[in-house]
Amino acid sequence: MNKVSIISGGASGLGFEIASLLVKEGKKVIILGRTNDKLQRACEKLKKSASGVVPEAMMCNIGNECDIKKLGDYLVRNQMLVEFLFNNAGMGLFVKSYSLTSAMVDRVFEANLKGMILLTSEILRMTPLEEELTIVNIMSTSALIGRAEETIYCAAKWGARGFTEALRVELKGLKRNIIAVYPGGMRTDFWNMPGQSRDLSAFMDPALVAEKIVNAVVLSDKMLVTDITINRR
Repeated sequence: MNKVSIISGGASGLGFEIASLLVKEGKKVIILGRTNDKLQRACEKLKKSASGVVPEAMMCNIGNECDIKKLGDYLVRNQMLVEFLFNNAGMGLFVKSYSLTSAMVDRVFEANLKGMILLTSEILRMTPLEEELTIVNIMSTSALIGRAEETIYCAAKWGARGFTEALRVELKGLKRNIIAVYPGGMRTDFWNMPGQSRDLSAFMDPALVAEKIVNAVVLSDKMLVTDITINRR
């Protein structure tokens, strides 16, 4: 079996930076996303810095169960065993609570909560119990505190945090490491939304945040970190 690391939302921002560090360490990586052109550009960049491995990109809407099953079938067919799963995909929504619609709720929950649950479930299902699996759920500091105009986003992230904590209890005693990551604001495309204008100059560099996560999760073989909160100074 070939060991692989999977990163949802891996074509840009924090996900891409994590993938970049992993391939430099010689880890086989598959980045997931919903836009093929963006994925392929990211994959070509990763190939330039890869150390003895060939990174892959796969179109996958993690909120779509059919896409998730296709991913699982691909991994089985190619005898790939997931070593690290980085649940990184997500999207924001910053509006007044009185303007929320059903479509908004569905979109935000699919990206931030439903997708995490479906992808995690599929990887757990196909990973033999005797094999070690590390699941890294990258959320947000909005999973820890409430914020004005982020009501539905906070609700989704608090749900993701609840899922993470319950998963930890359910899998206790097995070869399953569940790590929760709560990063603050970063300078990424996450903020590029219609009608949104923010000064990101004081926000964190995603490359530096990725370094903190990979150092703690992947490169530390003597200790297990369970919760990581990363804030700007």
